[in-house]
Amino acid sequence: MRTIILVISVLQFLVFKTVYCQTAYPAQSKINNSVNKLSGKSDSLILSVEEIPQKYFTQLGAKIYTYSKRVSAKTIKTLTRLASWENKIRQLLEKASPQTAAELFSKEQLTFNSLLQKVKSGEQLVAEKKSAYDAYTDKLTCSIKYIQTQKEKLDSAVIQKLDAVAGKMNTLDKEIAQAEATEQFIKERKKLLITESVKYIGKSKYLLRINKESYYYVETLKNYKEIFSDKKKTEETVLHVLNTIPAFKEFMQRNGQLASLFGTSTAADIQQAVSGLQTRTAINTIVQGRITSGGPNASQVLQQSMKEAKNFLATLKEKALNNTSNGDKEIPDFKPNEQKTRTFRQRLEYGATMQSQKAGKYFPVTSDIALTISYKINDKSKIGIGASYKIGWGSVERIRISNQGIGLRSFVDWKIKKNYFITGGYEQNYFTSFSNSSQLKQIDNWQQSGLIGISKHYSINKKLKGKIQLLYDFLSRTHTPATPSVIYRIGYNF
Repeated sequence: MRTIILVISVLQFLVFKTVYCQTAYPAQSKINNSVNKLSGKSDSLILSVEEIPQKYFTQLGAKIYTYSKRVSAKTIKTLTRLASWENKIRQLLEKASPQTAAELFSKEQLTFNSLLQKVKSGEQLVAEKKSAYDAYTDKLTCSIKYIQTQKEKLDSAVIQKLDAVAGKMNTLDKEIAQAEATEQFIKERKKLLITESVKYIGKSKYLLRINKESYYYVETLKNYKEIFSDKKKTEETVLHVLNTIPAFKEFMQRNGQLASLFGTSTAADIQQAVSGLQTRTAINTIVQGRITSGGPNASQVLQQSMKEAKNFLATLKEKALNNTSNGDKEIPDFKPNEQKTRTFRQRLEYGATMQSQKAGKYFPVTSDIALTISYKINDKSKIGIGASYKIGWGSVERIRISNQGIGLRSFVDWKIKKNYFITGGYEQNYFTSFSNSSQLKQIDNWQQSGLIGISKHYSINKKLKGKIQLLYDFLSRTHTPATPSVIYRIGYNF
């Protein structure tokens, strides 16, 4: 029986080894190939920074600059709005309760307007850089500082770009610290204004606007941070290369943001710190001796105590994680429009639709292929424009591709329930076959279409969504020759 179990164990080990080699090694091989391609070496990883491409610093500089400008612009825009509404509240309070107005807007009080002036003048809101810890930013900062220590291995052109990136990163650190200080002040000032003003002016629309704007400010900065933390392919490869350099790991341990919070420690420091501690074997011996002297039930009591301790630690861990993720997150007392926290580019949606038409008296078999771009106004509605091309396929007996027309589109989608939308649109279509662009200038050949109908959207994967549209053209009867009044389209959004 033992022989059979041993044979089964050996077979399981061989199967596991085979599967592991087929799955893990190719992935590691891809990483090594990327690094070797970057360094120009095929036999080993690079051990210096001299092979890092110049485009890395160019891309990184542009990325840092964009993030910094976004944070700065959003902060000024938010404070400008808050200052305007705060001034309206002051005017209302001066009529309802002059004493409260005097207290809230005294010279000793920092207001949205005074903070705005400080930000515009470049005045530091914090004595020193004390931004919250972020693993990506910390590693990026350390990688730049480490590469700066290796300047003797770099060309002068690369050094110039490196210094520019370091300067931009330093500016970004200050911007983030300023934004975090501003965020904290906005929360405190908003709470003070609402608490003291609501007694005299009620739930004023200006208080509601301040409440909403402060929420959108925090969420927008979070979105900007996520965009910034998204690594480009070159950046990801360079960071992987740096992680293979032992000197960089030691540099990270000594100069990272965590090191400033908890102190530095290297392998030698750890060895020295634990040199006087008891070994694991010695502790096991002591515990075993205590169990033996504790009687026959001591082992069960210990196991029960260990189980209770593990459950208690798990509960504490869950509470800590919940406090970390939600402790500082403000729960809005209104239904937010999440699109307001996104960039203009993130609110754009690209799409393509297609519809086909059977052969008729005047038309061959045709297909309309359209490309669209839409802008999300809010979480439920979007507007867009597009252009279509009508292509003719000929007949079964003779397939012949021809230009049968083009069109210009505008549309609106409004969500009514789950994945169903009401769709309306206005289109201008050129339904006449043409051989050159000059023919399209004949205005009489352009015909209008007014569409209304229902669309259903469905998810294909994370980036691609499909849609089905059933539309009615209430201007179809005015077309010469007549066109179908019911239009069926399929399409994709990405």
